[in-house]
Amino acid sequence: MFGIRREQGRLAELAPMIRLVAGTERPGGTWGPGLAALLAELGMEAEARRELDEVRREGLDSLRASLWLGSLTYLTDACAAVGDDALAALIYPELAPLAGANVVIGHGVACYGAVDRHLGMLAATLGDHDRAAEHFERALHGNRAMGAHTWVAHTLYAYGRSLRMRGRGHDEAAASALLTEAATTAERIGMPTLLARARALGARVEQARTLPDDLSWRELDVLRLVAAGLSNREIGQELYISGHTVANHVRSILRKTGAANRTEAAGYAHRHALVDRS
Repeated sequence: MFGIRREQGRLAELAPMIRLVAGTERPGGTWGPGLAALLAELGMEAEARRELDEVRREGLDSLRASLWLGSLTYLTDACAAVGDDALAALIYPELAPLAGANVVIGHGVACYGAVDRHLGMLAATLGDHDRAAEHFERALHGNRAMGAHTWVAHTLYAYGRSLRMRGRGHDEAAASALLTEAATTAERIGMPTLLARARALGARVEQARTLPDDLSWRELDVLRLVAAGLSNREIGQELYISGHTVANHVRSILRKTGAANRTEAAGYAHRHALVDRS
């Protein structure tokens, strides 16, 4: 119910109850991570920080016996929302061995998409935005492959937010593109809360457009650099991603566009007016 209402933008309905619970002595144990996530989602930052402080004091070991993975993902959501880098440093090594897998809570009760999205959020909270970018790229690849549009949208938002936090001038265009795609997806599938957050970070939904042949905005970034004659290594340096990630994007671009090689892909980019003409 929490997951559904969160995506529908209806968590405010729970605010009176949550405020009551947050103001009383909490029962401890597995209640803490879920409560912290709820408080953070509702914008109750002070209460969320208090709950995270309590989780840190009790330690993570007490959470291992029940819904361990769910606890880590809820704590990640709360840490990222309030910028709790101390707890993020404890959670990251616990989740890191699961990179490349998906978050499935219980016996298929809920799926929150690629673990790498959560690892990216933790890395960004810790200020390691280069590592965050690698995680977000893997999360986008995995979530797109599953057709998990909800988690694609969340990954795009978190990735764009991380680039904005990094604060490098040449990240601005990429951040805007990621946030715009997040907002466009959120608007299309009915995620009002994420849509509002993306808009608050400057996503210009009204100017978004659908790319041909189901290309993603990140693939467009890569395609433009391919058309400019850059190698995979050079593209990786330009976008701050690994050569392996670039190669995956290039293979996807060739498959989607029907291009046999990079030269044909460059021609495709020019024919579809996808190349900047400044």
